[in-house]
Amino acid sequence: MDVTPIPGAALGAVVHGAHVTGDMNETQFEEIWAALDAYLVLVLRGHETPSYEEFLAFGRRFGHIPKTGLTSGAHPDHNEILIVSNLVKDGRKIGVGDAEWMGWHTDYSFRPRVAQVGFLEAVEVPASGGGETLFTDMYALYESLSPEERGRLHSYRVRHALRTGYEETIEEELQGEVSLGGSTGQIQPEDGTSTIHPLIARNPRTGRQSVYVSTLNTKRIVDLAPDDSRTLLDGLLAHTGKPSYTYAHSWQPGDIVMWDQLGTVHAKQAFDPAERRIMRQVVSIFDDPTAPWRAEAAA
Repeated sequence: MDVTPIPGAALGAVVHGAHVTGDMNETQFEEIWAALDAYLVLVLRGHETPSYEEFLAFGRRFGHIPKTGLTSGAHPDHNEILIVSNLVKDGRKIGVGDAEWMGWHTDYSFRPRVAQVGFLEAVEVPASGGGETLFTDMYALYESLSPEERGRLHSYRVRHALRTGYEETIEEELQGEVSLGGSTGQIQPEDGTSTIHPLIARNPRTGRQSVYVSTLNTKRIVDLAPDDSRTLLDGLLAHTGKPSYTYAHSWQPGDIVMWDQLGTVHAKQAFDPAERRIMRQVVSIFDDPTAPWRAEAAA
């Protein structure tokens, strides 16, 4: 397996020769984890195309893969696999999404058990090269702040909620406000379409801290008045998309991109709706739902 930093990119590396199944050996598993911690975004190429089962098994090496909870848009036999596409078949969309711009977000921030690693595979991509996925480093945002600014942000909590228009696509029993409290034993992996998290997250493997906000799912800082919340969030979100912190991935068929969901936000560029784009995605979540919110590593 070969890991090569992407020339001129703010983050990201290309990985050739990975074994994209659940039975990869422990050495390769540790190498991929280390590369992900170093580069935040990995572009896997030069591997055999995994089956749906192999894709799931590969993702599960990096944490629990919850079901999407979607009533439509997921694979019919594997609800954990999201189909992302603009295509319509027999009058129905085959997945979720469209050809329009999709704003900055990190997956499952609206659930109490947040995303750890994302895995997105290109099955079919626009011939024009459109539909690029953008990734912005939110660890870098935190690290650019003064000690005084960091201290202030650590005192705030933020409400995240599923973006408007998707409520009817989530199974009804999974909807509602669910936040981490004194006991987390009863919180299921798929629970919640609205939750409250600290504004600052901490990667339990590396100790790096990130500003955990996005344009799609962050609603407000609950400890501030609405106008003050909006002003602060707008200032923080102005970081997203800046070239010095962002990698734009141009897809090739067969690419599998995996990324650190805690320390980055991602977005999708618009493309010609007459073109075809089919992707499949799984997301791993933290086994311990409190892990991203600890100030220090657990003893």
